[in-house]
Amino acid sequence: MKRLCRLWALVTLAATTSASATEVGTTRQVGVGFALGDPTGLVAKWFLGNGNALDAGLSLFSAFGRCRVEGAWEGCGSRTNVALNLDYLWQETLLEETGRLDWHVGAGGRIWLYTGDDRANDFAFAGRLPVGLDYMPPRPDRLELYLEFAPIFYVLPSLNLYLEAALGGRFYF
Repeated sequence: MKRLCRLWALVTLAATTSASATEVGTTRQVGVGFALGDPTGLVAKWFLGNGNALDAGLSLFSAFGRCRVEGAWEGCGSRTNVALNLDYLWQETLLEETGRLDWHVGAGGRIWLYTGDDRANDFAFAGRLPVGLDYMPPRPDRLELYLEFAPIFYVLPSLNLYLEAALGGRFYF
């Protein structure tokens, strides 16, 4: 029995190799998580290599978002707000002492679909220019925490400018 326990411990240690924080984006290229802000929802990031990544989001709620209602921009309130975004990011390391601190800048777009109010437009489209900080702590070694600001340039249903901010986290595998 003692020999079996040792063998099990050895197999467990061999099978659970841990990654250092610097492996996020290299050997661990896909992260999935949650963002709180504007919009609030599920997020995913896929590192393509050489500091480039695709960042996607799906939101079913926006606490601070704006809807185009009868020719004016106002809070979305009780309207169902589904938002999809996709950004291309360029990411570089700033510090690598305790964990890793990166910064990113990107370009992309977002589509909104609204329901629940006959006065509101059903659709909106905007370009995004996200800028943010990403922190990968040494433990847990698969976690990325980030803060992001993104100027939003509405193109449809009318031209407008807005600033979004989000705080989030992703778990990499």
